[in-house]
Amino acid sequence: MTVAAQEAALLRECLEAGAEGLAQRFFARANIVIDTPWDISAGNDLRHPQVEGPRPPKVRFINWYIGKLHMAARHDARLATAFLEVANLEAPPSLLLQPQIVMRVIAGNFGRRRSGAAPRPAGAKA
Repeated sequence: MTVAAQEAALLRECLEAGAEGLAQRFFARANIVIDTPWDISAGNDLRHPQVEGPRPPKVRFINWYIGKLHMAARHDARLATAFLEVANLEAPPSLLLQPQIVMRVIAGNFGRRRSGAAPRPAGAKA
């Protein structure tokens, strides 16, 4: 629904600019709106071995990393929030690769094992 709403707003802008070349202008700009959600959806589908399709290194890395992010997000509300912001198209996917997020993913997957600290559920008060 988010993509449909974004496309509707884009169509309104294109219509306000006039009818000449409307389809070409709309589809050229709609491509930008559609690319990120399509990459998220298709990439997630390719996590499952029974789904056919190419898995270039980028897709394999992102799926591995998102798996690690999910593991860490079980006990880190900031990671859970960042993931939901991207999944709900409120933030770009690059948010999940920012250094402070990557460090939390690493700490959430490796730091707890070494420290012996008990995991704290996401949203729990410190």
